Amino acid sequence: MVDGLAGPPTVEKLKELGVRREEIIGLPSEIVWRVHASAGEHVLPWNFPRTWGPVLRFDHHPRPLGIHDEYGIWYGAAEPRGALAEVFQETRLIDRFHGTPYLTAARFTRKVRLLDVGGIGRGAWLTRAGSQYALDSAPHRIAQEWARAIHTAYGDIDGIAYRGRFAGGPCVALFERGGDALPDRPELSLPLSHPGLHAGIATAAIELGYTVL
Repeated sequence: MVDGLAGPPTVEKLKELGVRREEIIGLPSEIVWRVHASAGEHVLPWNFPRTWGPVLRFDHHPRPLGIHDEYGIWYGAAEPRGALAEVFQETRLIDRFHGTPYLTAARFTRKVRLLDVGGIGRGAWLTRAGSQYALDSAPHRIAQEWARAIHTAYGDIDGIAYRGRFAGGPCVALFERGGDALPDRPELSLPLSHPGLHAGIATAAIELGYTVL
């Protein structure tokens, strides 16, 4: 956790700061990966932004916690390992059965405009905004404040590109305005219990120091 990381400047100051071309990126992979439950309470379709929040790091939903129909967020990773690392980081146990989790791969239907807050590209927007590249490990409350400010200040931004805290690879937090880039059909979608995923999951678990159930 990063102590003392400040919240964002005002929306007016962010608008004045603007965004440079090199600070807008896409993910380095054409495919984005997501691990998601398919059974249990509050299960959403794999390509549906979540309107319940704020819960996770870059949720831009306003407080208090609840359903906010005008705000949605969708998380994905550039690699399967990144998706597994984020979803199972709390227990460090890749449970292939509880909630019938799926690994889904998708290809965006259009080019998405992501503000780089992870130092993935050549831009330095966070530094210009008076902060540092630590939002991916900052307290959720601080990261959410930045996400809200970015969402409000830059209406042409589809979401945020950042580095996953547990695998270190590029990830995306897609705002509801970028939801039209999500396809109707995935490139691949298999339950984690599928035999074809066993070797890949085992390798990811070894690399991450996780265990597999």
